Amino acid sequence: MKNEYIEKLNEVKNFFPDSSIIDGRIEKIDNIFDALSNDLLPKENISGIELSEDEITSLFQVALEGDLNDFEVKVNSLEEFDHQLGELRTELQNNFGYWANITEDFMEEFVKQYPNEIFLELMAGNGYISSAINRLGGTAICTDNLSWSKESETGRKQYTNIEELDALNAIEKYHNQVSTIILAWSPDREEIDYDILELVRKYQLQFLVIGEKNGATNSAKFWSNAQLIDDPKIKKINKSYSNYDIVHDRLYLVE
Repeated sequence: MKNEYIEKLNEVKNFFPDSSIIDGRIEKIDNIFDALSNDLLPKENISGIELSEDEITSLFQVALEGDLNDFEVKVNSLEEFDHQLGELRTELQNNFGYWANITEDFMEEFVKQYPNEIFLELMAGNGYISSAINRLGGTAICTDNLSWSKESETGRKQYTNIEELDALNAIEKYHNQVSTIILAWSPDREEIDYDILELVRKYQLQFLVIGEKNGATNSAKFWSNAQLIDDPKIKKINKSYSNYDIVHDRLYLVE
C-alpha cells in the first residue's frame, strides 16, 4: 500500500533531510499514488524517477559530510532508496493494476490526435484507457475476459464499464462498429497478440499498440510480423508518454 511504500522512501530523509533530489522524487511518487487512489490518472509525464549517475555522485558527497562514522549507514540508506525507486512499477501494478504509463496529458493528446475514431480496447484490464477516452469526449468500447480479475485484488476496481469478452470474440462482435483497435501491454509469453493482428488485418482496422518492442510486452511472433508505421500523430502523442525505468514502452501504429 501507499503508506508502507512512501514510508520506506521517507526513511532516507533521516540522513538526507534537505535534499531537493530526494524530496522531488518522493513528492512526484506521492502525487502519482494520490491520483490513482482517487480514481484519477497522474496528470503529467512521470519520467525521471530513477536517480542519475550525477545525482548519485552528488548524494554520496553529501554522505561524506558530517560524522564519517555514519557514512556507511547513509550509503546503505541511499542504496535502499534507489532500490525502492526501482520498485515503483511493481507497486503501481500490484496496488492499482496500472501497467502502461497512462497519464492525463497522454490521453488528452491521444484524443486530440484521434478525435473521430470509435475505439475498441482489447484486454483492457481496469479500463484506464477507455475510461479516459470516453471522459475526454471520444468513444471507446472496453473489453476484457476478466479471468485475471478473479485472482487479483486490483481486478475488483473497474474505471469504466468493461464488457466480459476475450479479444478475438470482441473483434468479431464489434469490427463493423469501430474504426480502431487498442491493445496495451499484451503479455510477452502469449501469442494472442499475433492472432489479434491477423484479425485486425482481415477486417482492415486501424491498430494502436502500447508496448515495448522486443522487450517486456507482446510476443516475439507479434513483433516479427508487425509492420510499424511512422506517423506524425503517434510522434506527437508519444511526447507525452512516460518512461521512468528500464522498460521503454511507447505507442505504436501497427499494420
